[in-house]
Amino acid sequence: MSNQVWALLQEHGIVEGAQPESEVLESPWYIKALLAFSGWLAAIFILGFIGAAFQFVFKTPGAALIFGGIMLVGAFALLRIPANEFVEHLGLATSMAGQALIAYAIFDFANHNQIVVWLLLAMLQVALVVVMPNFVHSIVSTLVAAIAISMALTELHIPYVIGGILIFGTSLCWLHEFHYPQQMKKIRAIGYGLVLAIIALKGTAQFNYQTFGGLSSENHEFWPQPWLGELMIGAVTLYVVWSLLQRYGQPVRSRLSIITLLATLLICAVSMNVQGITVGMVIISFGFFCANRVLLGLGIVSLLFYISSYYYLLDTTLLDKSQSLLMVGLILLFVRWLMFRIFPIGNEVHHA
Repeated sequence: MSNQVWALLQEHGIVEGAQPESEVLESPWYIKALLAFSGWLAAIFILGFIGAAFQFVFKTPGAALIFGGIMLVGAFALLRIPANEFVEHLGLATSMAGQALIAYAIFDFANHNQIVVWLLLAMLQVALVVVMPNFVHSIVSTLVAAIAISMALTELHIPYVIGGILIFGTSLCWLHEFHYPQQMKKIRAIGYGLVLAIIALKGTAQFNYQTFGGLSSENHEFWPQPWLGELMIGAVTLYVVWSLLQRYGQPVRSRLSIITLLATLLICAVSMNVQGITVGMVIISFGFFCANRVLLGLGIVSLLFYISSYYYLLDTTLLDKSQSLLMVGLILLFVRWLMFRIFPIGNEVHHA
């Protein structure tokens, strides 16, 4: 609304006070997702152009590092331009192409040491999350950083702990989303990136793969067993439930809190063999708590995927899988019946 229109409304007594700031309309989330995909595609073409025009860049790691840094600086300048979808698209593509060049240089400088390469790439992505002023860029950088950390942990023979680390980081983001209003947009971007990372990593674990590199646990003698990762996720789940009870003013020693925590512990215990169910339920809880439809949808889809993929795995007999799923289902129904039995809501709604 222009200043002239606001002054005219004030003269007629329709409005009072100072003119409110105009809100910036943001694109829907699916447009942003399409923008991220198109940015990756455009980055491939940019790399192809650089490779054709400046072949020495790919032959000299130092030149690749310099060109990549220049492209990241250019992407930062482009992404600072507000409310321009085309410039945002161009900035994403430029940044991703620059990251690919820097990754190539890091791989060469590290003498092909996989642990060092993945840790350096994770540090690069964390720095980009902090610096880059773009929502989609922060989501993608968080996702890539989580993947790089997962690969590094796999090289260190401790891949199963990544699930607990990611779900703990996710809980910190969504439980404290409103504690820092000025950084809320950045916190949400990190939260979405961690949710996507944990969903993807748990999905690959369903097919006996611990990382995106397709490293099977059969080829490595990892000292932590898979149950350790599920134990960490269960501990974080209890922390999330306890935090939600505290948010709603429920004392720890109240009957509701004790029964809820015991029910959560029971669900985590019976779902140890069915990887991903606890993660899906936690994401759904975040969706309800934050009134976030995107999180709610991701949680429902991931939960259905984990259950269906577990049922069709070939490393366990059909009878064992059926018994596990039946046990989880019966426990969930029992917990629901118990909660409604002990804390009926029908009378409260009727009296209200």
